[in-house]
Amino acid sequence: MKDLKFWFCLALVSLFVIGCGKKTGLEGKVVDGKGQPFANLKIVAKQVQPVKGYEQFETVTGADGVFRFAKLFPDSQYVLSAQLDDFFSEKTTLQTGPEEQAVSLPSQWTVRFMFSKEALIVDTRTGFMWVPAPDQDTNWDQANSYVQNLRAGGFSDWRLPSRQELESLYNPSSSNKVHPAFHIKDKWVWSAELSGSSYAWAYCFTSSGIESPEMRSNFGDYKVLAIRFRK
Repeated sequence: MKDLKFWFCLALVSLFVIGCGKKTGLEGKVVDGKGQPFANLKIVAKQVQPVKGYEQFETVTGADGVFRFAKLFPDSQYVLSAQLDDFFSEKTTLQTGPEEQAVSLPSQWTVRFMFSKEALIVDTRTGFMWVPAPDQDTNWDQANSYVQNLRAGGFSDWRLPSRQELESLYNPSSSNKVHPAFHIKDKWVWSAELSGSSYAWAYCFTSSGIESPEMRSNFGDYKVLAIRFRK
């Protein structure tokens, strides 16, 4: 019985030592929404099925947007995420290569939108910061009052977006034609632009994007997004 315990413990130790010696590399390039190298971005690699000593690694992108990991566990799944200040990117999952063999991301990683725990959204293509649409519908005057009194993320300079700023969010490849984090599926969104004394322009993210002057007193399916420039 003692011999059995000895060999069992020896086997565990051997597996631990062998596991600690395994490693493989990973590298990739991150670009922002404008296609430019995303420098000084923290990249976190978190192992899907944790192996002791290989659970999580962090690195930072260089001026060229390139990041590298040298000691990931071979043939294992990792979840990658990017962090800038208090904002996080969407996550992506990848498979590492065999032991001692570095692999590269099949294409450059584009990080356009980044999200905070306060539900703020930064668009790295335009430099704007957004607050997603609240649950309730609104008329134009209520929308304008909402953004003027909004205090989100410690900022007070929120405003209604222009039609052009709303159009910048249009994405024909998305099922809703706009990122779902904005919470405006199949809804019209008020812009800051007036059309006479009783009308304001609204934008709808349909298959082609539609804009139309609507009565400022209308409720209907109208939402409000708040915008500010991220300095």
